[in-house]
Amino acid sequence: MPRESVPGDLLPQDATAVIGGRLGRRAAGRQRSPRRLVPVILAMVGVPMAAAVLRQGHCVARGWSGDEQFWRGCFSDLPAQYQLAGLDSGLTGWLTSGREPTQMPLVSGLMALLGGFVPSEAGWLEATRWYFAMWAVLLAVCAVVGVWCVARIRPERLDLATQLALSPVYVVAALLSADLVVVVLVLGAVLAHSRRRSTTAGVLLGLGLTGHAWVGIVLVALLVSARRPGDGAAALRTAAIALGTAAAIGILLLLVAPEVVTGPLMSWWAESAGYGSVLRIPALVGHPLPAWVSPATALLGWLVAIVGSILMARRAWRPASWAQVAAFAVPVVAMTGTAVPVQAALWVLPLAILAGVTWRTHLGFVAVEAVHAGALWVYIGGTSDPDVGLPGEWYAVVVLGRAIAWCFLLWSVWYTPVDNPSARPQAPFAPESRPQEPVRA
Repeated sequence: MPRESVPGDLLPQDATAVIGGRLGRRAAGRQRSPRRLVPVILAMVGVPMAAAVLRQGHCVARGWSGDEQFWRGCFSDLPAQYQLAGLDSGLTGWLTSGREPTQMPLVSGLMALLGGFVPSEAGWLEATRWYFAMWAVLLAVCAVVGVWCVARIRPERLDLATQLALSPVYVVAALLSADLVVVVLVLGAVLAHSRRRSTTAGVLLGLGLTGHAWVGIVLVALLVSARRPGDGAAALRTAAIALGTAAAIGILLLLVAPEVVTGPLMSWWAESAGYGSVLRIPALVGHPLPAWVSPATALLGWLVAIVGSILMARRAWRPASWAQVAAFAVPVVAMTGTAVPVQAALWVLPLAILAGVTWRTHLGFVAVEAVHAGALWVYIGGTSDPDVGLPGEWYAVVVLGRAIAWCFLLWSVWYTPVDNPSARPQAPFAPESRPQEPVRA
């Protein structure tokens, strides 16, 4: 049976030297056991998450308002939505206000739920700080749970969990939105499915479907990757439970507050090319595309992602896992969407790490994401002060460079060796009937 190639250390050789070097040859085997290493890896998540909170320092002190939040690079959609969407009324207001949220029901409902816990006597700035602090704690817990899921899914490759724990992507995108909650639901579904718990996997995936549309292609990847004997029935059962869970939640919300379900769909269909999308490049240089091009391209992107997933699953010399197929399909859907926000890196990178991409690919991808995030904030700030902002033409160059980086990530996922252990048929061993001749000296 083929075995996975297990790196000697959790970190690259150069980084390992910083924390004391390689583990000695005479060290006890339990020093490398997951029980000993996983708690250390989970604690590592605090490093990038603390940096993400510090990055919001100016806005925590002065508030998330005006163009200053863009110049300081501390914009976050969470406090912005609290200020603009009336989330202080809590879950009751979310169901009865009649507003049409732009986020999917799980995300908008969770944002409203936390908004109801903000002290009512707090002032504007203090209330926003309370709301941001609650989200910072929740997202930090989600980051820890996501790393734990990766460690449980690939216990022989704990270096992958270390990659996710120390990823700079948290600094760039973790506190911008609630998308990390949806990412953790997907990772939890992958873990449950790997443990043959179809019901749990289906429920988690169904909740994810109510949180973000890209989870749908993850569901397709599950069905495409089910090529081993016995996997097809489990995949169909998981998919059926996921669709049933999402449908049940959707029908219930349609009866109680239909605008919560229809609002995001209508907003998506009417949306033109947004920030981060290559379809916005013509508008940045003065030649905008018709409004229908963006949703049409998004639908075409889903078709391309499905076909690409099938080709990837068939061309792999060993059956590709669910996470490996999803790591290829999700970036395709994201790149062809109506907008590719900064937090889209959170959708893609955990699955790519789970698929086995290297530290070099990982850090290069995040570096490009950091450049794009900085350029985007300066470009948005420049709309009110063109003299100091980034011109649209230069932002178009950054968007194009980012698209090239995403294509390189796709190439890396496609050509990363599929190290998913799987038995290969072998010819039966038949010992020779005649005795061997003695070896003469």
